[in-house]
Amino acid sequence: MQVVELDREDDFEGWRNAARALAAERVPPEQVAWRVTGRPAGLFDAAGPPPAAVPSAAFAVPRAFLDLAGSAILHPDPERFELLYALLLRLRDSPRLLEDRDDPLVNRIKSLAKSVDAMIAASRAEAQGNVSGSWEALRAEAIACTRCPLYRDATQTVFGEGPLDARIMFVGEQPGDFEDLAGRPFVGPAGQLFDRALGEAGIERGTTYVTNGVKHFKFERRGKRRIHSKPEVPEIEACRYWIEQERALIRPPITVALGATAARSIFGRSVTISATRGRAHALPEGEAWVTVHPSFLLRIPDEARKREEYRRFVGDLARIRERAESLAA
Repeated sequence: MQVVELDREDDFEGWRNAARALAAERVPPEQVAWRVTGRPAGLFDAAGPPPAAVPSAAFAVPRAFLDLAGSAILHPDPERFELLYALLLRLRDSPRLLEDRDDPLVNRIKSLAKSVDAMIAASRAEAQGNVSGSWEALRAEAIACTRCPLYRDATQTVFGEGPLDARIMFVGEQPGDFEDLAGRPFVGPAGQLFDRALGEAGIERGTTYVTNGVKHFKFERRGKRRIHSKPEVPEIEACRYWIEQERALIRPPITVALGATAARSIFGRSVTISATRGRAHALPEGEAWVTVHPSFLLRIPDEARKREEYRRFVGDLARIRERAESLAA
């Protein structure tokens, strides 16, 4: 009897390495005892040397089996290691065995995997529900915000929007006239340019969370017009509470500062775009990237320079997308 020691109840790598070595030698399932470290040995289990490592090219198994085993091994069924090894051994001679809907072993393991997948899905739904409830409460609190005087003249608080499991959070400066009236971030001319640049960079806006460092529109009246006015440090600092709360809830791997005001909101200090642009900066959780605000591009009078700066902006977004994909891999 060969005894295989696994480090944990969910030690898939340990099980796979040992199972491949045993299967390469065609050791019968009844001659293998699977044991998790710390679990008492069986009465007739005899400890022996661990199976020798076998090159991964020794024999191939369907990718579907690895996916199935990765889920099934998380089930508390004490026989899961033995069942999976028995199936692996049979797959050597019958590579299409998983397609057999009447095979009892295949069906039992699929049942284990299905049960685990259902539990994971339920857990994720519960967690997402908790996050959604917390976000709704945070948004309701922000709507009544009086942390700085900007709330007095603005139409409304403009809170962030997007999926609460977004891998990228974009932080702008503050809502403009269009955003103040609509109650949504980045819907005016700068927002339209932003959406176009995202598309060219291969990012779907609907997969990202978009917000602003300052939640109320700061402006000066010129006749009937309301002209954007840059937020001052006390206003940015007063609003950092909301950004910190949004980041704590969403926990994005990447937070992108669009402009210097957003960068100050994220880092808690003044930074320059030229010194921080184009690379990752560590945060207490996740990382930050810095680029220009889309409104900067709209203000460039020279068309040739405007095209060049737009190209750089799209390049920044493309690198951020690539980084997000690498972190998710």
